[in-house]
Amino acid sequence: MRSKKTIALALGGAAALAGTVAFGGTAQAATLAPTGTKVTEHVVWEAPVPGKITPMHVPNYGFNTYYFNGVSWRATVTVDYGRTGAWTHCSDGTDIHGPLQGPGFWDFGGSCSGHGTITQYGWYDG
Repeated sequence: MRSKKTIALALGGAAALAGTVAFGGTAQAATLAPTGTKVTEHVVWEAPVPGKITPMHVPNYGFNTYYFNGVSWRATVTVDYGRTGAWTHCSDGTDIHGPLQGPGFWDFGGSCSGHGTITQYGWYDG
């Protein structure tokens, strides 16, 4: 029989490997957007493409990246209304969507570990 501590560590490790997390409030689990669910993704950062100028939509307030290393990122986010979640696009084409959060101050992030490097990240509306 496994101890509760071992099971909790295994579940915590699985959530960490899933990709995108949001801290604050009670939401900490990472989820992918369900197939067929239409979301609007807002790009905050995109990998540079030689010879191409890419416009970025960055709000005047509310999204402040404090960590980025090419494979993972973290940002403080203020959700003023509706529901918003972290979004990460990886070089192998994988899109990772974090859990939707309601109004509040959150710590969003994402990781492309196992999926290459980050080519875009930001948030999505749900």
